Amino acid sequence: MKYRATILTPTLVGDGQALSPIDYMVWKDHVNVLDQDKIFAMMAKRPVFEGYLTQLRKAEKFDFQNWGGLAQSAALRRIPFESPAYSPIWDRAFARDLFIPTFLNGPSGHYLPGSALRGALRTALVHKAWSEKKPKIFEKWNQQFEQERGFRYAAQAEENLALGQRGNDKLRAVAVSDSKPVPAESFRVYLTRTAKLVKKGDAFGVDWKPAPTFAEMAVPGTLFEGAWKDKPLSRHAVTHDTLSSAANLWAANQLAIQKQYAERSGLPILNQILTELEKRLEAIRGAKRGCLLQIGWGGGFASKAALGETSDTAYRDVLKRMPFYASAIATGLPFPKTRRVVYLENTPAALPGWIHLEWIGS
Repeated sequence: MKYRATILTPTLVGDGQALSPIDYMVWKDHVNVLDQDKIFAMMAKRPVFEGYLTQLRKAEKFDFQNWGGLAQSAALRRIPFESPAYSPIWDRAFARDLFIPTFLNGPSGHYLPGSALRGALRTALVHKAWSEKKPKIFEKWNQQFEQERGFRYAAQAEENLALGQRGNDKLRAVAVSDSKPVPAESFRVYLTRTAKLVKKGDAFGVDWKPAPTFAEMAVPGTLFEGAWKDKPLSRHAVTHDTLSSAANLWAANQLAIQKQYAERSGLPILNQILTELEKRLEAIRGAKRGCLLQIGWGGGFASKAALGETSDTAYRDVLKRMPFYASAIATGLPFPKTRRVVYLENTPAALPGWIHLEWIGS
């Protein structure tokens, strides 16, 4: 059997690598990734070689006036900006903000790792298991905080109860391969910024963190396909229906939270795209065609924490005991206050990483 993951909003699943501003040049609204081996071979016996090495050692960005020809003659890859409007934004940005996270890439090309799907499905299964007993979980965690100064891996025991531990883990019943490579044309460099929800009088508004981030992302409509194997482990049976039900419940929860954020922050296009995802989710459920998931980079706390809605007083009581979240909870504002927003045609428009996962015949 195979799986098919259809990209619905710009998506980045990377390996932690990023292009530094001296790994590439921007020319004709493209990020031109330089082939350093080729450049060294071309320049090794030329007097300009020392100047080039000096540029690599000392510069934050390449001096395009002197070295711009390399973008034409020695580009390993050319990744277009999603919009030509981003070239002048890139020109004005500080070099420290121009490291570009890249999509996972292997010898044969870009691919989606099976672990990205397994991780999202695992979160969905935990969410479904916890959704019926949240009060008991919060009570237990608060008791632990009373007894200890704090505890690491607070959710580990409850997660093990939901999915089983080690040899009994429900997801041992499935094997998800990495996808086949997709064409390089399936990627663009998108502009993203971080929106911060703020109180403005009696209403909410949004402030934007000043530094933009550029990222290489798969474009909507890209299809990743790979092998999916259901293992014959009767004690750990987890069916496609089980996974779909959990994932779609989790997606509905997430979309409701994100729509509320979009409405409060006054981002109409984001709200519109989230509404379209809700309609897609309804159609998927009705046709029993897999599930909606959010994967990869940029999803933030909301896409990684299985409990979902953080307006619950008991949940906030737990979070405010954790030093990393305490100051944000103390403001009394909705938590989390920030979202990574992807720009489309230079307009804040989408949350990253939404896909449609379905199972197809061999």
